[in-house]
Amino acid sequence: MYVGIDLASAPLDTALLLVDAPESSRQRLSSLGLRVGSRFSLLSRTAGGGRVAMVSGSRIALGASLVKQLRAEVGS
Repeated sequence: MYVGIDLASAPLDTALLLVDAPESSRQRLSSLGLRVGSRFSLLSRTAGGGRVAMVSGSRIALGASLVKQLRAEVGS
């Protein structure tokens, strides 16, 4: 099964599709609009290794440890 790339390796300013997230984080991510199957893009990297993502017109900050656990595919 293809699980994509982790968000720490994902390119900025590119359409991405979330394909996997840790079960323990799914409810919190869902409340922020980031669900498995949703499209988003990464806007910037933070000094601590996190990322800022654009999800449905909203910016959300993702911590470095979570970014390494999230998997995405580059989409169109």
